[in-house]
Amino acid sequence: MDEVRALAERLQIPLTDDAAERLGAFLRLTALWGKRIDLTSARDNGALAEILFVDALHMVSVELVPENARVLDVGAGVGAPTLPMLLMRPDLRALLVEPRRKRVAFLRTAVGSLGLAQRVQVVEAKLDLDAPRALVDAHGAVDVALARATFAPGVWLGLGRQLAPRTLVLTAQEAPPAGAMLSVSYAVPSSGAKRVVSAYAAQ
Repeated sequence: MDEVRALAERLQIPLTDDAAERLGAFLRLTALWGKRIDLTSARDNGALAEILFVDALHMVSVELVPENARVLDVGAGVGAPTLPMLLMRPDLRALLVEPRRKRVAFLRTAVGSLGLAQRVQVVEAKLDLDAPRALVDAHGAVDVALARATFAPGVWLGLGRQLAPRTLVLTAQEAPPAGAMLSVSYAVPSSGAKRVVSAYAAQ
């Protein structure tokens, strides 16, 4: 939990004690699993906190995700930024889609142990690029679609707009696609690397 509070302070983002506790529990679980399977590139808990929480803290702080939204996370990996957002915002629900079985096992464990089972569905699948709508047709409508480091920004925007009324595009080295309705820019504290999260309406 100390790593969580330290990160929030460096980002100058307010964090309640309850939220810090919940994020700390997720951090500890991810660190524990990371000793057994390759979940992230983090070498210590400080680096892991950045991987898990930097994006989510900024996405929550500007409310890029509308109230009571169901969020689709394609290529969910270890669950960031979506699970941390849900731990900070009890109004949100999520559909996590991940093709790698070991990560699916981790996600299901995390969802259960963090008390999110009633709000999160984890699906072991890969998005069909030729028929992306099949995913939400099978697992229910979503309000927001996001993918972190899974597709090129322009490719994901085209896919996301077929899946949800709002698409979030996360970029690092690349410039965000034009036409965002809302965006936030920030830097990763340890490296200074620039990131942008942009929200787009469906066309």
